[in-house]
Amino acid sequence: MFKIDKDDQPKVEMFEGVTRHTLACGKDVLMAMFEYQAGSKVPPHQHSYEQVTTILKGKQRIVIEYEDGKEEIVVQEGDSYIVPSNFSHEQVTLEEAVTIDAWSIAP
Repeated sequence: MFKIDKDDQPKVEMFEGVTRHTLACGKDVLMAMFEYQAGSKVPPHQHSYEQVTTILKGKQRIVIEYEDGKEEIVVQEGDSYIVPSNFSHEQVTLEEAVTIDAWSIAP
């Protein structure tokens, strides 16, 4: 009931070169591992919940837009970043990358 076997973790290609492995999804939190091929892109999007991400491998450029402008950051192995709810964000993978992402999906 509490353990989720690796074989039970859904895997889906989200965008070309971007694969999501849903590690666990509870009532309030979703956690996933993403694998990115170099050059892959996640287009601008936003969601109603906060996102936190840790880079396990590789390098990415992240653009986060907010009310007064936008911030562009480059993250690499060991770095983390936060995207507040309803902030538009996008990314480009500069080097093959793996991340762990979590979202607070509670209403």
